[in-house]
Amino acid sequence: MIGMNDSLIKQRIAADLDEYVLSQKKVAEILNMSNQGVSNLVRDRKLIPVYIFNQNDARKINLFYKKDIIDYQEKLTAFRELRNK
Repeated sequence: MIGMNDSLIKQRIAADLDEYVLSQKKVAEILNMSNQGVSNLVRDRKLIPVYIFNQNDARKINLFYKKDIIDYQEKLTAFRELRNK
């Protein structure tokens, strides 16, 4: 990225974030649960954020790797289907 202008760098970062990263709110929507439910999964180490803003603050912002969430969603869906049989 050396030699690229700031505008191109910002565009590349934004595109990469859109492709690979999800916010906790979006994870909650995908998994059909509350933000607190996602927080519980993080606390129980069932979901691992790829990055945490304000790590030492009570108001952390968790970012998740999209593929990890899609994989977890598939497992969760299979578990819910088995439970409902």
